[in-house]
This record gives sequence, C-alpha cells and structure tokens, in this order.
Amino acid sequence: MKFKHIILLIFISVFFSRCAIGASVKGMTVKDYKVEKKIGDKIFIKPVIGGKKTNPLWVSNISNKNFEEALKKSFIESNAFTKTEAIIDGDWVLEVSIISVSRPKWFNLTVKTTVEYKLYNKNNLVFSKSINQSGNATMSDAFYGAKRLRLANEISAKNNIKALLESLNETALDSTASASLPLVPAK
Repeated sequence: MKFKHIILLIFISVFFSRCAIGASVKGMTVKDYKVEKKIGDKIFIKPVIGGKKTNPLWVSNISNKNFEEALKKSFIESNAFTKTEAIIDGDWVLEVSIISVSRPKWFNLTVKTTVEYKLYNKNNLVFSKSINQSGNATMSDAFYGAKRLRLANEISAKNNIKALLESLNETALDSTASASLPLVPAK
C-alpha cells in the first residue's frame, strides 16, 4: 500500500512540476500595428521594474525581462524606432514600471495590467502615461488553467504595449515639426 502512495506521489509531482509558465516575449510582442510617423532612430529602454518571475508551482506572471524584450521588439515591428540600444547613447530613453497585474481565478480569465511609461528626449520628459489594459482567455483558448492564465497575461501585456504605441503615434502626429514630442500630462 505504501508503494502505491509513493508511486502516486511521484506521478502527481511530475505531472504538476513546471505547470505555470511565465508570459512569453513572443506572446506579448505587438506585430500587427505600424505607426504613421516614426518617433526616432534609436531608443534605450531602462530595465523594467514591477514585474514578477513565475514560480512553476504557482501561477503565471509577467517578468521584467520578458516585458522589456517584448517592448523592444514591438518598437521595431511598429517602426516607431529603427533600433533599440543596449546602452544609453542616444536621445530617447523609456522608463517602464509594471504597476499591477490583477488575475481572477475562474474559468474565463481576464487579466488587467497597469503599466506606467515615461519617455525622455534629451533628458526632457516628453511623454508620461499610465496605461490600463486587459486580456481575456477562455476555456476554448486553453482547457488547462495555468496555460489559460499565461495566455491572458500575454494578451493583456500585448494590449498594453499596443496602447502605448497608439498613444505615442497620436502624440507624434499632433506634434509640430519639432524633433521632440510635446509633454503629455501623466494620467
């Protein structure tokens, strides 16, 4: 009898190990949006703060590293900037803080993500906005709850990045012929 319990315990441990997987860069990257006016050539994105690593035995999270990489790829894909920099060398610098990621624990998961963005041009704050977006994953997207939560995290983060790109595009289009974006009050 004890042997059966040990085998069952091993089976359950193996089955549930590495259940939760963090939001992926690919799943958070915006590929279906192009800005109408390029903002700049190069941008440096400071290390993202506020995200959390995923504990495989708990729930999916959005890590700082993956969100930052998704931002970089989204900026390039959208043509907002030509390239991202590894060191502060140019005029454009972006600060990003993941303020909150709220996750319900039911069948249809809607994740709400709040991210604060601050864009600087030549050390002058030219854009500051807190963006709230949500992402939903249903049982038809993924039966397994941990995967459904990861998908909802990715959709929410992608929607947040897309809203940033849209806001920057609107601001760039509204700006005059100057090289910098006008100051946008924090919301």
